[in-house]
Amino acid sequence: MSTVQEIGEAIEHLNVRDQIRLLDDLLVHLKIQRDDVGWLKATEPTFEFGNNPEDAIYDQLSAGWN
Repeated sequence: MSTVQEIGEAIEHLNVRDQIRLLDDLLVHLKIQRDDVGWLKATEPTFEFGNNPEDAIYDQLSAGWN
């Protein structure tokens, strides 16, 4: 099992208060403001227009660039 998977499983076992505390700590370590995360989340619906069958070809194109 990878370390990321282990961390994810450990987080799932935390209660909500500890998960929120962990999130705040991670934001500090990553030098990210909580408001910045909120703004990113708020912009997600803007990109939904590209999630349709007509644009699916572009999803396949980017897979070849990895």
